[in-house]
Amino acid sequence: MGVLKRNTRIISEHEETGKTPVHFGRHQKKLKEPHRKHKWRRRIILSVVLLIIGGLGYFGYRAYDSIKDVFSGNGDILSLLGGSQGKLLQGEIDGRVNVLLLGVGDEEHSGATLSDTMIVASYDTQSKAISMISIPRDFYAKMPNNGYTKLNAAHAYGEQKQEGTGPAVADQVIEGITGLTIHYYARVDFTGLQEVVDAVGGVTVDVENAFCDYNYPGTKKAVCFKAGPQVMDGATALKYARSRHAAGAEGSDFARSKRQQRILIAIKEKVMSTETAFNPSKILKIMTALGKHLKTDLGMDELARAFELSKGIDPNAIINKNLDPTTGLVRASSGTAAGYILIPTEGQGEYDDIHDFFRNVFAGVAIKKEAAKLSFLNGTWSTVYYTKLTDSFESDGFDIVDDGGTKSRNTLTTQIVDYTNGQKPESLKYLEAELGVKATTAAKPEGQTYDIQVILGKDYK
Repeated sequence: MGVLKRNTRIISEHEETGKTPVHFGRHQKKLKEPHRKHKWRRRIILSVVLLIIGGLGYFGYRAYDSIKDVFSGNGDILSLLGGSQGKLLQGEIDGRVNVLLLGVGDEEHSGATLSDTMIVASYDTQSKAISMISIPRDFYAKMPNNGYTKLNAAHAYGEQKQEGTGPAVADQVIEGITGLTIHYYARVDFTGLQEVVDAVGGVTVDVENAFCDYNYPGTKKAVCFKAGPQVMDGATALKYARSRHAAGAEGSDFARSKRQQRILIAIKEKVMSTETAFNPSKILKIMTALGKHLKTDLGMDELARAFELSKGIDPNAIINKNLDPTTGLVRASSGTAAGYILIPTEGQGEYDDIHDFFRNVFAGVAIKKEAAKLSFLNGTWSTVYYTKLTDSFESDGFDIVDDGGTKSRNTLTTQIVDYTNGQKPESLKYLEAELGVKATTAAKPEGQTYDIQVILGKDYK
């Protein structure tokens, strides 16, 4: 009864005041406290998410704003972030993508529009290998106006006619020399190279030979490098890539081309490393540097595809070559207004052998995998072509286990004999293309050490 009276009194008070009684008992406090905690936790999570989204949005905007003028019109930043969506690069269906890399000066350097760096970089879809072949600046080439001059003037010729057309003119001239279709170009100036190296925090380069350049442009001090691996900042990397007045072999334009390739490979490795890939600050610095100093006709969706392909590239399968006199394809000449020049060994304007050189650059990858043992015999009285081919075969990966003269020095026809029953297809394909004859098949005698035999005949041209 006491409880009933107390409850009746509470109800009566409620009816008189019109207010709902509030009880602050321990049980009710425990029910409300978790609700407040969950509410604050949701607010904190929401704030963090908004900060992340805002940061990514700001970073994305800054990144896009930095590089929007670098690429051609196809694709946008969403293409770059979302992948290629199945779009292939030009040349990919045919098995090879070719990109012309141009290095030019800038306003702070003389000869701003001369392309003193010209590298044809190619991707082979079958072997998933990359090749880089440097073409010397002094190569004597035919320009669109039918006149001849040094190749590094092709880009300048185009820029003189109309700003922005330099790469197209360089593409046209270099296609004639190499026999390749140039699908894309990428042009960077000296300052851009320096800033990109600084943006990734420097690059590690293995200097092959020590050298000093006492006549480096714009400095009165000698520029020296010790042999061995070393970390280079942007200014040092630029000096290493540009130096060409050292004593001995390192003072040649060909040595400089090799150094430029090493710098590009070092940059690629640093950019693709986790140290850079997961560092938004470095990525933004790289994009800012590229936005100011790089121009290409790759679209963002094509760049996304190139990035996808790069994941499958073996870093040890990068082929580095120079079109220099050691190949036997070019030789030094002079007597023209251009001074020192390089011309094709087979004659000015004759590019058949050079076309073969560029076309077969990836043959060595498959040849090395097949590891064919070659017998190479000279059936002529001359050693000129025999020596040239021997060097070429060895540089492309053949293991020549038997060489020398045949019983007759008057072998009329060049011969290729396959003792593997077609088990070394890429090696045979290369030899047939190089020598211009079809291989015949024969049973391999017991104890024979070689797989394929080549006899150079008098008919070889």
